This record gives sequence, C-alpha cells and structure tokens, in this order.
Amino acid sequence: MECNRVPNLNSYNYIREGSRIEANTTDNSPSKYPEYCKTIKVQDSHGGVKELVFPKALDLDRPKRARTTFSPEQLFQLEKEFQRNQYLVGKERTQLAKQLKLSETQVKVWFQNRRTKYKRDRSRDNETADSKSESLAACNILRLLQNQVPRPNCTSYLPPYPYSFSGYSAS
Repeated sequence: MECNRVPNLNSYNYIREGSRIEANTTDNSPSKYPEYCKTIKVQDSHGGVKELVFPKALDLDRPKRARTTFSPEQLFQLEKEFQRNQYLVGKERTQLAKQLKLSETQVKVWFQNRRTKYKRDRSRDNETADSKSESLAACNILRLLQNQVPRPNCTSYLPPYPYSFSGYSAS
C-alpha cells in the first residue's frame, strides 16, 4: 500500500478539539507501509482510532513559517516599483530588498504574488467588459429590430419588442 493517499487532516474535527495524537515510530513490527511513510494514530473523543499515513518528507513536526507582514511604507515602495516594472531581477531586486530591509526572497515572492493578482484582476475586468459589450450588442440588435420598417416583399416581420431596457428608449 502506498502512502500517497493522504487523508485531509482538516476533515478530522477531533484533531482540532484536543484529542490524543501519537506517532507510530516505536513499533518494531513489520509495517504494511513502505519505510518512506510515517503513520500517526489519532484517537477521537468517541474513542475511535484512525491511522493516518504521510510521506516522511513532509516533516510534520517542523513548525510552520510565520507569514511576512509588510509595513505600509514597504508596500508603498513595492507597489511603486511594480507600477514601474513588473519584473524585478538582479541588482534592482537586491537594492530594493536592502532599501526595504527585506530579504531578496521576500521581494521576489511579493512580485510573483502581485503579478498573479494583477493577471487575475485583468482577467476579471475583461470578463466584465465582455459581458457588458454582449449585453450592449443584444440591446442594439433589439433596437434595430424595433425600428425596422417592413418591406413590401417581406413576408416575415417581427413586431416591435414591447419591453424597454435600462438606458435605452423605445424611440
């Protein structure tokens, strides 16, 4: 059995409610999992025991790194530089990191995240503009159909559309 089928820890409410967790590391009996797997037994508040299997490489005992909090001045300078140049590399990144008292990695990751946000916002704006232009085009077609004059040879004529649209008059 492989250890790559890892259950989502967040789905076990009893872990967050202070239940007992123990690592299965002292057991010398033959394991049903490969040696690169780590098993953890979890007992919930009802007494049920679950065995969770993880790759040892996850290093679950290591504490999570604290999230970087940027000061307003740092954010202002980073945004200002982003407006000037979305891709900051080499000396420019080193100088900005020193100026803001941040590591180069922090500056690099901030720019990566900011480019992602910029692309997401642009995509959302384009979708909104597309839907507005589609609505505008549909309204214009309906207006044209309302004002269409029947030709003598035309057997199929659409009557004027009786409903009004916001921003458009029936005339």
